[in-house]
Amino acid sequence: MRHKIGGIGSGFLLALALAPMHSWAFFDDKLEVFVSENVTHDSNVFRISGRVDPNLSIGSPHKGDTIYSTAAGFNLDLPISLQRLQLGYTWIDHRYDRFTDVNYRGHAARAAYQWAYTTRLTGELGYIEQETLSTFANIQGRRPDLVTARMAYANAAWMVSPSWRVHGVATASQAEHSENRALQDLESHSAEAGVSYVTAQENRIGVAVRGERGKSPEERFLGGVPFDNEYQQESVGIQGRWVVTGHSRFDGRMDYTRRRYEQLQQRNYSGPTFEATYTWTPTGKLTIATTAQRGVAPLEDVTTSFVLVTGLAIRPDWAISDKVNIRGNLSWAKWEYRGDSAVQPDFEHRVKTAGLSVLYRPFARVAITGSYAREERTSTLAAGDYKVDVASIEARIGF
Repeated sequence: MRHKIGGIGSGFLLALALAPMHSWAFFDDKLEVFVSENVTHDSNVFRISGRVDPNLSIGSPHKGDTIYSTAAGFNLDLPISLQRLQLGYTWIDHRYDRFTDVNYRGHAARAAYQWAYTTRLTGELGYIEQETLSTFANIQGRRPDLVTARMAYANAAWMVSPSWRVHGVATASQAEHSENRALQDLESHSAEAGVSYVTAQENRIGVAVRGERGKSPEERFLGGVPFDNEYQQESVGIQGRWVVTGHSRFDGRMDYTRRRYEQLQQRNYSGPTFEATYTWTPTGKLTIATTAQRGVAPLEDVTTSFVLVTGLAIRPDWAISDKVNIRGNLSWAKWEYRGDSAVQPDFEHRVKTAGLSVLYRPFARVAITGSYAREERTSTLAAGDYKVDVASIEARIGF
């Protein structure tokens, strides 16, 4: 019955999206209310190695499933003189056709207040919250982990003169996992300050210093020993922007980063981290962004290990017409895990991904997206490798 309901819902939304309709507007187009339906087939939901019998790992001979996802929400973008207020909320219901025990309901919420004391002194206050099912790529077996990630932030930038810019950023983040993975819960606070020289062509070069402190929100036990995952991190480096030509731009940042843990100090790291993006726009309709990075994994992905991610990604975006966009993704990444526990040796994963999506907008507030992605992971960890194909179609209608 669940399969039929999901199929009917998707078909109804697709038919409605293709039907002619008037554009409804709320508050002079400042408020959008939307609904969407997504159907995804995942060939390897639990990211099981081809060398492992799925009956032993997840209690089923099948590795793939079809997932139906319904979403509804709103986006508000309200200008107020030099200021801007942005609010958004999305409710999401995910239903698996076969593995119904991992069904879940999540949400994504955001709020941002972009302020401007003058055109030379600006900033933003914001809050982001997301509740979603963690990927099974780092979970052995059929153990769902619902993760709630929260982040509050404040930033400001001041053009002291036409050539000098000062900026500051402060954030507070939290990742909260399901009970069976509560050891991974983490809180962090960070602050950054920097100064940059800006040219008339909007090129920029500057220096920035950053400090971060993280810990477990509650006392946990690892092997019977109290464990709080506390760490302190400092970094200093250069950052900049260079408009090479009218069709290309380089944005980058390179730091020397040092992280120190209170426990399991074999996880400590000192060395370079960086992120650089080269954006090439050969025509008004084609953009190709190439990004190289080396850094610490995002908070919601970090376990009791220290994880260093090095990667390269190429993402072309071709606007064939006003209604059709084709987007691609080719990426490679190496994930290095250090010191998960006294009995877990260091290991690494290498992940290759290739994907393509087609976005079709028959009307201003209607979008239909079809996508396909292939991901392969090799690993130094026993049975840590996998292959997966993910295909989806989604219809989204805004009012």
